[in-house]
Amino acid sequence: MSTQPQAITEKPAGPLASPGPWDLVATDYDQVTRKFLEAFSRSGLAMLRYDSTTRAIDIACGPGTTTLLLAPAIRHVTSVDFSTAMLDELRSNVAAANATNVEISSADGQALPFADASFDLGISMFGLMFFPDRRRGFAELHRVLAAGGQALVSSWAPASQSPLIRTLLAALQPDDTPPQAPGGPSGLEDKAIFEAEMREAGFADVRIEAVTHGVAVESVEQFWHDTVRGTAPIALMKQHAGEEEWSAIEHRALDRLRVALPQLPTTLTSAAYLAVGRKP
Repeated sequence: MSTQPQAITEKPAGPLASPGPWDLVATDYDQVTRKFLEAFSRSGLAMLRYDSTTRAIDIACGPGTTTLLLAPAIRHVTSVDFSTAMLDELRSNVAAANATNVEISSADGQALPFADASFDLGISMFGLMFFPDRRRGFAELHRVLAAGGQALVSSWAPASQSPLIRTLLAALQPDDTPPQAPGGPSGLEDKAIFEAEMREAGFADVRIEAVTHGVAVESVEQFWHDTVRGTAPIALMKQHAGEEEWSAIEHRALDRLRVALPQLPTTLTSAAYLAVGRKP
């Protein structure tokens, strides 16, 4: 019997695989979430080699979290997203930074409208992990890279490694939900699957590192407000709930957060896997 990890890349499209939730939170994501995610982008970029001649593509770029860190150091970056609202935020940020070497493109990372071998560096920070067909996403990333090109892809690690995620999940758990044993990871939160899918796509020298960064919490109320504003799954939950239902969810969540975070200020950390590979 084979002991190789089973890479499950084709799955029903979840709500975060469509532009709607990202359009919903784009402005607040830029104002609230981007600062937190920049720390992971900096850690990922530190794993790469690039210079003033490098051509890069940033897939599922959002408001430019990684693009704006990378652009000053390289020749050109093409930033791709399927969310119109996220690209609007990116355009504003690019203009404010006077980043004249950024090209913005509305596209699906599973079907990139670029020729083979167009880029030296390909990045997808917390984007490809949501693709309904990760195999296509990795294949497209590999296709558009030139020989010797580098890839950087990130995913959240299991919730067991992330007090931030565990705290929020516990705050949002319905009262009448029985405890459930955690299922085994089936996505990129499993390092073995992550590596297997990158290698299946043709990447060599795959290396995955766990990186942890945190969010400062000074007020439970402000932390909750910012989380709802800038976190797509929770904003989507609020949109789908009626006013009375959301009021109950919010009241319960705030009560639980006050119990979970009795001493403030504090920092809640979250872990991510950063994977780099090379196209031979």
